[in-house]
Amino acid sequence: MERYEEESVIRWIRDIDVPAALISYVYRTIQKSFAKELALYHIGWGHFAILMSLYEMEGRSQDSLALSRGFDKTMIAKSVVRLEEESFIRREIDQDDKRVKLLYLTEKSRNLRHEMEQIGYRMNEFLLRDFGTDESALAMKILRKIALNASEL
Repeated sequence: MERYEEESVIRWIRDIDVPAALISYVYRTIQKSFAKELALYHIGWGHFAILMSLYEMEGRSQDSLALSRGFDKTMIAKSVVRLEEESFIRREIDQDDKRVKLLYLTEKSRNLRHEMEQIGYRMNEFLLRDFGTDESALAMKILRKIALNASEL
């Protein structure tokens, strides 16, 4: 980015009083950063989020995953296909309900868990890098409140 462009973005960030615009900017910037970090693995942000969720709890259905993270069901379906093609996950039919497919990690994705977690940790540490402990806690409290409000949209 050229110096002039950088200065105008910083000026805009300092001057804007529209929460949705700032949240959108942060989201887009994080997406770009994740895209760079995850390119080596041939996955994107949505795939990363699914893997992180499955690291927490394997054997969940696509619908359960969508509901638990606020993902769009169509996005989940497409992402699951891609993750399966890249051998990161496998789907198995639920023995209790044959209409449901459960998602499981493969050995490949299990072996990458530490690297995936590190990508997430680095991002979060970077975003809060100049915050003290109290500021970090307050930022999380405010972000959580914003997310709860957004969940009602």
